[in-house]
Amino acid sequence: MALLPDLDIRTVLDVVEENFAKVSLKTYAIRMIYIGEHSAPREYMISEIQRTVDVVNAGYCDVHIRGLLVVYDSYFVHILEGSEDTIHRLLRFLWRTEVEWIDYMDRKDEEHFQALLKAALEAEAEGDPFEMPVRPAVKPDRKMFKRLKLLMIYHSIQTLLFKGWSAILARPPSLVGRLDLYAPLAQHMEQLKVCLDKISKLCGLATSEEHLSFEGMSAADPKMDALPEVALLDFLMQSQHILDLRETMHLHRRVDDYKFYFESVWPLPNHFTPRHLYKLKVDDSFVEPLPVMPWELVKKEVNEEDEDYEKQSGSSSS
Repeated sequence: MALLPDLDIRTVLDVVEENFAKVSLKTYAIRMIYIGEHSAPREYMISEIQRTVDVVNAGYCDVHIRGLLVVYDSYFVHILEGSEDTIHRLLRFLWRTEVEWIDYMDRKDEEHFQALLKAALEAEAEGDPFEMPVRPAVKPDRKMFKRLKLLMIYHSIQTLLFKGWSAILARPPSLVGRLDLYAPLAQHMEQLKVCLDKISKLCGLATSEEHLSFEGMSAADPKMDALPEVALLDFLMQSQHILDLRETMHLHRRVDDYKFYFESVWPLPNHFTPRHLYKLKVDDSFVEPLPVMPWELVKKEVNEEDEDYEKQSGSSSS
């Protein structure tokens, strides 16, 4: 009896692992692009995000965080590459960094107030003119990230553009023309495409030049076309058609309970009621009487024949 040849048996997992090995990855990677408005100093902003990236990459992660951060005076553009869990962990750490920054600024305000109060008391004791400081009734509404909007996520990317994470300072040129915030959806998507095209050029410059810098460049320099204008970023952050980053990240790994229609509305509208699946009372005000089905007619005729047979048999026996 001839033996069967050895078959090359591979599972789907084997194929997936081979594909990951070809692109030097351990799991699926994504590329996320988001924009924001910040209120912290630019150098402090870069140092805090750099520290957060280092903390995330120092821990266990399938694909390390890579990307580029472009910081303006009040706005920024952040391109991130990595595994989905790693990027979401970085964003959670950034929210924690924002809370710590708010606490730090509150402590600085309190120390400044105490210093002014101490100086006023010393001046009063020495008989010098002084002005007693007044504590503000309402604390300032501080946010390190005032607004954050998610522009695009590319899933299952095969090629990582960046070798590491870096940040640069820039001042973009002014936008010629005005953008209508109440324009139709098509114009909002057109401006989003314009912004993504500029960011794509920016990524090309970052990968082609080892040390990318926009310091000292004039507005006529061709490289400045790769920087999204401040007016364009502000338009996209005010647009109701662009997803909020915080709300989007809140949905990560969350599966909401499905609410059925009949749990929200009662009584049911007539055209939503499956009347032919179950029988309801005829006197229900929100459902019409059920039609008589053919098998019910047959059953009724059989019952009438049985009653006639019993009457005939009873009369014959008497």
